[in-house]
Amino acid sequence: MTEPIVAIVPCRAGSERVRNKNTRPFAGFEGGLLELKLRQLSAQRQIEKIIVSSNDPVVLDYAKRFADSDDSRIVPLERPDELGRSSTPMSTFIRYMGTLEDNGVMMMVHVTHPFVTSEVMANFIAAYEKSTQDGHDSLFTVTRMHKFIWDSNGPFNYDNTVEKWPRSQDIPPLFEINHAGYLIPFRTMRETDDRIGNRPFLHEIPESVAMDIDWEEQFTLLNDIALSKLSRNIPLI
Repeated sequence: MTEPIVAIVPCRAGSERVRNKNTRPFAGFEGGLLELKLRQLSAQRQIEKIIVSSNDPVVLDYAKRFADSDDSRIVPLERPDELGRSSTPMSTFIRYMGTLEDNGVMMMVHVTHPFVTSEVMANFIAAYEKSTQDGHDSLFTVTRMHKFIWDSNGPFNYDNTVEKWPRSQDIPPLFEINHAGYLIPFRTMRETDDRIGNRPFLHEIPESVAMDIDWEEQFTLLNDIALSKLSRNIPLI
């Protein structure tokens, strides 16, 4: 990688669906999902800087203490309140992210994906490096779907006049953006006004890795899965 990688970890205050989502204890990590993600990032030595973007004083304070004690690459960055509201369009925040560095490659990851480990991130980076050699200008992660999808007009991704119930593996795949990771040069972000370039590479990861937390029930479920992994000596970092 010729350009430095700058990780950005967005942590907006005031989750409406999961109380104290970023910092409440999770799977034995007292600093919660934020601590786990910072430890995963800290284990990834290809990253030059780790920006924690938040309008939550608790998050910023934790990130500062972690930077002081564990990893000086971590930079707590207070986000303007107008960019931390639930009503703020994601496109507005993405435009702001594109201004955080003049050069380098932005790698956006979220604390709500607890199974995106350091090894998974290394795979992101390797796939991005290879994809740029093939002419791609960015990368985002996807989950392959072979499912029976309908819209208001009927089957969307298969023809039930040919076979009413084809084998699911024979259905042409769709790819769901799972938001586990994005890589794109900052200059390309500014040119496209997006976190996806004009020639993105779709990097597939399994659903077991892409699982994220958006609801209280998911927090409980993924906490239990994480504890089960640890009991079987499967690392989370």
